[in-house]
Amino acid sequence: MESDSLMALMNHFCEKLDGIRFMVDLKTNKKMCEDDEDEITCQEHIEDLAEEIDGLSGTLKDIKSALKYRQSKVNELKALTETIDVSCLQHMVDNLPTHLPKPVKPDPPQQNKCCENEITAEPVRRTSSSEDKENNPKKRGPSRGRRPAKNVYIPTLVYITVEEFEGVPKYMKGRMNYSQVNTAIDELNKAFSEKYKVLGMKRTTLNDLNKKRYERYKEQESKDTKGEHFIVDGDIKEFTNFKMDSVGRSVLTILRHVGRIKEIRGGKLTRYACIEVY
Repeated sequence: MESDSLMALMNHFCEKLDGIRFMVDLKTNKKMCEDDEDEITCQEHIEDLAEEIDGLSGTLKDIKSALKYRQSKVNELKALTETIDVSCLQHMVDNLPTHLPKPVKPDPPQQNKCCENEITAEPVRRTSSSEDKENNPKKRGPSRGRRPAKNVYIPTLVYITVEEFEGVPKYMKGRMNYSQVNTAIDELNKAFSEKYKVLGMKRTTLNDLNKKRYERYKEQESKDTKGEHFIVDGDIKEFTNFKMDSVGRSVLTILRHVGRIKEIRGGKLTRYACIEVY
């Protein structure tokens, strides 16, 4: 019993000593804070630390929010990927636009081959039957007489894309749809093709009708059309089913807007020049 009392008394004195040491430490820290040049108190240190902790908490909250948003986007993309299967791809294939861009210029090797054929065919002496074929276009072969005397570029208007059509202002399109515009481009390309086929033929192979056309085409040219390939209203009317009514004018306006044609005026003529698109 006495040993227990002594042990309890020792523990009591140890607790008292610990309390004295703690108070001495507090007094020492207080003195160090008072001796500081900036006179910063321990309370101010605690407040600064609290502000930093608040700032870090806000930053951590923003990071968690951003991560949550990114994770939701990843989940959406995963769900979208799962929905794209073979049936979706087949649907896209079945609904491709009927009009797709095509090459603008002919393949150069074909032109060289054409020129080689022309050189080899030149020394051959023409017979009376060959002369008849030359004078009669219906009896003439597919290449004889149609071969250009020089390399002539036949311009081609490139189809407009869906994005270009959607970017056209509503007042220009009216009730027209995407396919109508590209169908009209097909008709205008007929006029370009027929006109520049005539311009590419040898003068000696032209019949009376094409000679008149050739002379008319040359009269339509001016200093402003140098280097340009164009058609006029008469060409459109002669070679195509394109009607120059309100709808036709709207189509030409759309083609000017998307950069497929440009107008060259002068000499009481409006020329629709093809713009190169690569």
